[in-house]
Amino acid sequence: MNKRKVFMPIMIVMMSITLIACGGSDESSATSSDDGTTKHPQETAGTVTLTESWSFPSGIVPALNPGVATNYEGVYWGKNFYDTLVSYDDQRRIVGQLAESWEMSDDGKRYTFHLRDGVRFSDGTPLTAEAVKLSFEAAVFNLGMFNGSYGRLSSLFETIEIIDDLTVAINLTQPYYGTLNDLTMSCPLAIVNPVAFEGADDLRYSDVFKTASFGTGPYMYQGEYSNNTYTFVRNPHYWGEPPHADKFEVKIIADNDTKLLALRNGEIDMIAGTSRINFDGFAQMSAVPGFGSAMDSRSSLNRFLGMNLTKAPFNDERVRKAVAYAIDQQALEKAVFNGLETAAETLFPATATYCDVDQTVFGTDLEQAGRLMAAAGWVDTDGDGIREKDTVKLVVDMNYLKSLASIDNLALALASQLKKIGFKVNVIPGDMMTYYAAMATSHLVLANTYGGAFDPNAVLTNMNPSFSTDPLLIQVSGFFSEGLLDELEATSDENRVKEIYEVILKTIADKTLLVPLTRSHDLAIWNDTVVDGYVFDADPSYVLVQNIRMK
Repeated sequence: MNKRKVFMPIMIVMMSITLIACGGSDESSATSSDDGTTKHPQETAGTVTLTESWSFPSGIVPALNPGVATNYEGVYWGKNFYDTLVSYDDQRRIVGQLAESWEMSDDGKRYTFHLRDGVRFSDGTPLTAEAVKLSFEAAVFNLGMFNGSYGRLSSLFETIEIIDDLTVAINLTQPYYGTLNDLTMSCPLAIVNPVAFEGADDLRYSDVFKTASFGTGPYMYQGEYSNNTYTFVRNPHYWGEPPHADKFEVKIIADNDTKLLALRNGEIDMIAGTSRINFDGFAQMSAVPGFGSAMDSRSSLNRFLGMNLTKAPFNDERVRKAVAYAIDQQALEKAVFNGLETAAETLFPATATYCDVDQTVFGTDLEQAGRLMAAAGWVDTDGDGIREKDTVKLVVDMNYLKSLASIDNLALALASQLKKIGFKVNVIPGDMMTYYAAMATSHLVLANTYGGAFDPNAVLTNMNPSFSTDPLLIQVSGFFSEGLLDELEATSDENRVKEIYEVILKTIADKTLLVPLTRSHDLAIWNDTVVDGYVFDADPSYVLVQNIRMK
């Protein structure tokens, strides 16, 4: 078993599953040409211009190289160019994408995939089992020390076996219940045209990634970049339903307020993704005539309050429960997020895979919180509003990753709510490195789950000290029976997976190990003279331009 430790960054990303505010269906049909290439009517619907916060490093490499994601901005766009063997549909079910069907061996260590016939890469090269094999082996090679950080599956490959031109088998070192889930991730397991590698015996990604894409997705890149704007065009060999927009542009605009100004003055046509939208600006622009907007009704990542379970005061379960009773999630939804994030009673929604579990839910009850604090020995003897125990004042630090302005407001709101039961909370924003470093020592950490296909699998994986270096989540493992997390990582028995999830989620809730706060939702806003609507994807890591309906 690969025991290399993994710490997946806690990404503040979008989640989307539901069809919202979209236009009618595309009634065009596909036909097959004499050379076997799938052809589609290529009606022109113009160009749509979107925006991103940072340029893609090294040209366009991160967006067009699924095996090496050097920044998240590149990852967000990958599915426009690359497909995976399987994907999630809008009901959160695994369905075939480049694979039409698959089988799993009885021991859960071998998966055999039957590829869709007639699929071609953007240069017309046919998709084969060899391309799948090289793509997976190249991902492992190029990820290097980060292999396994984007889902555990790539660290469990034993061999990738070509059965015939359209059949490939993945042999694993152990059973892994998250195999199909991890195969939905464009980063790092999308399928790449082998011509993009340095050579048959050299799995490094070549420099051609800087000026071209090498996938089977609906769009392709041909090196067009000017005025801080990247331009992408339709893939003429795309096997699926053709996208509505003839081409799309990504204009780099660092500041979110400036993005909204650019939308208002017609410089861009659409902003997609919570990380690119100022919450207050979104609410204001949504009311302006001439602009359409949508919020995904289903949640993406889930915000929670983590506590240092190894030292006072949070090593006392009574104090943790008092915190849970003090927090008013409904007030956070209304006052902080104006309804753009919604109150969370549990760590994951019941709709998340394996998470439809009855769990202890704490309503807001300041009197009960006060009684628990007093029972734990924390009382306010001098009337200054701050409890103390053994002459030690109840002063704690809360660290958080500074990103959106609303997160600052969330931290301040939590400090205010905890003040009502006698805490003095110092809120400490930080950049990514500072935030991660503080996780091991801070009293409180304002955090969130990983989002998308990482939830809930990666969160539970990172509770396991055998695989993780996440100092916040690892603390939770001490409350489970020995070997439980190891068993989860090495079983393919669905019933047993469900049983383990039930134990873990119930324990987290009963022992108040992580306190749920709010659920994030994907957002989009557009110029409605250009865009007619947008279908949110099942995985928030991606902006899917093919889901934009043009006027």
